[in-house]
Amino acid sequence: MNDPTKKESYHTAWMLILLLWLVYTTSYLGKLNYSANITQIIDSYGITKAQAGIVPTFFFFAYGIGQVFNGLLCNKYNLKWMIFISLFVSGLINLFIAITTEFWLVKWLWMINGFVLSILWPSIMRILSDSLPQKYLGTSSVFLGSTVPIGTLLIYGLSAVYALFDNFKLAFYTAAFCDIIVSVVWLSIYTKSVMYAKAEKESEEKDIQINTATAKSETSNIYHKNNIIFLTVYIVCFFVVGVNLTKDGLMTWVPSILKEEFALSDSLSILLTLFLPILAIFGNAWAVTLHKKIPDYVTHSALLFAIIGIFIGFIIGSLKFELASLMLVGLIAANFLATSLNSLITSIFPLYMRDKLNSGRLAGIINGFAYLGSTISSYGLGIIADNFGWNGVFITLLIFCALVMLVWTGYLIFKRCSKNED
Repeated sequence: MNDPTKKESYHTAWMLILLLWLVYTTSYLGKLNYSANITQIIDSYGITKAQAGIVPTFFFFAYGIGQVFNGLLCNKYNLKWMIFISLFVSGLINLFIAITTEFWLVKWLWMINGFVLSILWPSIMRILSDSLPQKYLGTSSVFLGSTVPIGTLLIYGLSAVYALFDNFKLAFYTAAFCDIIVSVVWLSIYTKSVMYAKAEKESEEKDIQINTATAKSETSNIYHKNNIIFLTVYIVCFFVVGVNLTKDGLMTWVPSILKEEFALSDSLSILLTLFLPILAIFGNAWAVTLHKKIPDYVTHSALLFAIIGIFIGFIIGSLKFELASLMLVGLIAANFLATSLNSLITSIFPLYMRDKLNSGRLAGIINGFAYLGSTISSYGLGIIADNFGWNGVFITLLIFCALVMLVWTGYLIFKRCSKNED
């Protein structure tokens, strides 16, 4: 039997990080392909925006409930097989959707897809928390955070190409193929990658100097009281609703906005939407960097929401004066900030709090609230757009940003009162 500690110089925790990156990036091909092709789906089936929006709503509803469910139970899972099942079944569902001609069936299949994919994130957080050395936590957050924009970029880029051939179902065939292949790769090298990561973690823990330096995380001084810890959890759960309302709302409806407001073709609308995830790739690294300067998660989040609100104001102005370039700048900036904020709340926060709270469970609960926002973003924003236009959609997002400022003010008051009691 191989001794993993003897191969540290050749095989480190990087193998595990890269494997998890591949799994989660691939999952986005079979998660966002419906949203990436929603304008073609509307035209193909002759349905309204609200009817089209019900499909991702079913997905996000099942995904959100599944996040909480799997977050609570992930400590009991055989993670090797559960992640394989999640990715493999998602691949089969995408294949069925590519084959079927019945639109009514799509929403039910997409709902099942949402539930099986909800297994992934709490399980990944549990694996990272259990297996990674402290020195890799920030790096893993950056890498795992990049899965969302990169996966989004891939599926939207492919969908733009497929739109040229007026065949959106190719996106579902692509997702099916990639999901199934990567699920087999996962099954093949999971055991070895975890073995090497844990060996490196054990080596780090044996070093008294490093252990002493890392025993107190940067959050320990800030969150020294349980009431502050749990208040922070409650607030970030609320914040992440607005984060995903903004992030997923933009990714779902930007092609429709560009098509309707500026008379762009389906292919060009999707192609321009690619600018959102391209810059968002760097949002995760920025979140880690900014967190070092603003270690308070609530304050960090509130600052980004304030800036998002400013750019939403630019978007509203661009709609009024029909300035496509200004709108695109506003959309890209707002999405960059929302993606950075999503990484802070759903990845950095659970991992860095692993000494205080169960990372897998915390990630599942937070992501459950995140996809409550995603649920509202698809169907709810679709209804608002149908009745009040796209201007009404962005005013709704602006109101949430203002609400965040009120919550942040209350948090600061509570924190100051709590400190005075010491």
